[in-house]
Amino acid sequence: MKNPQLTPEDEQRVENELKALNLELNHGATHFFASDDAPPELVSQFLDNVAQFEEAHAKGERVPVRQFAQIGPLPAAEELDEAELEPRIKALLGQLEAKGISIDRPEHLSARGYYHFLTEEFLKEEVTNCAVPGMIHGFLYSELRHDGPEFIRDRVEETLLDLLNLGGEFEGRWLSEHCRNQTEAITKAQALESIHLFRSRYASITPIAFQPQEARRTHDAMYLFFGIAWEGCPPNGGEPERHEGIGVSQVDWEDGEWRVQGLMMPGFEF
Repeated sequence: MKNPQLTPEDEQRVENELKALNLELNHGATHFFASDDAPPELVSQFLDNVAQFEEAHAKGERVPVRQFAQIGPLPAAEELDEAELEPRIKALLGQLEAKGISIDRPEHLSARGYYHFLTEEFLKEEVTNCAVPGMIHGFLYSELRHDGPEFIRDRVEETLLDLLNLGGEFEGRWLSEHCRNQTEAITKAQALESIHLFRSRYASITPIAFQPQEARRTHDAMYLFFGIAWEGCPPNGGEPERHEGIGVSQVDWEDGEWRVQGLMMPGFEF
């Protein structure tokens, strides 16, 4: 029953609040409007579109992006000249956008690397087979591949915090199976032995600072240089040792992740 004290606009706003609540309860969807003065009729249409999309999305089958966007056969990256790559990338992104598919482009990839990613990997990703006007299936490169420099920094920092945290066992989640010291290859077991020996020298360790400098590739390896400072208290209660300066970690791309192969910093190395 309509409330005679409400204007048609107020009644529409109440109905919109119920629609929004239904979306949140049934689909976990939330909404945001830049202005509270948005016309209630426009808001209602938007909520109806969201509800239509959510219902179709929940019931839709998963298909490869290539099938969803109707992308035909494409030449392999190695078959193209440098001058052909950017036009091919632009055309493919245009085809995807026309079908409501968006994917960002990372700065660290070359044109050939990005084209290879799009054609050999991204088109195989699955998407819900539903298309609602105005709705976009958005993808982030960093959620699909972890090869960017930010992941090198993260993996090295996490390994250092793991090393310096005496409150638990060293987990070594990002430690490579193929480690190195300054002069030769060593086994992961040998690296772990060095780590456990280092940790046994202190009753407590306090990380003070970590500042990644740059990731640098040579002809056969990738290195991250960083500034670091930490303090360690010996078990006998002597004066704390303070170490600070520049460190370097050798990393390698293994099984779809950057992993730490070697580590050298003030006060420790393996």
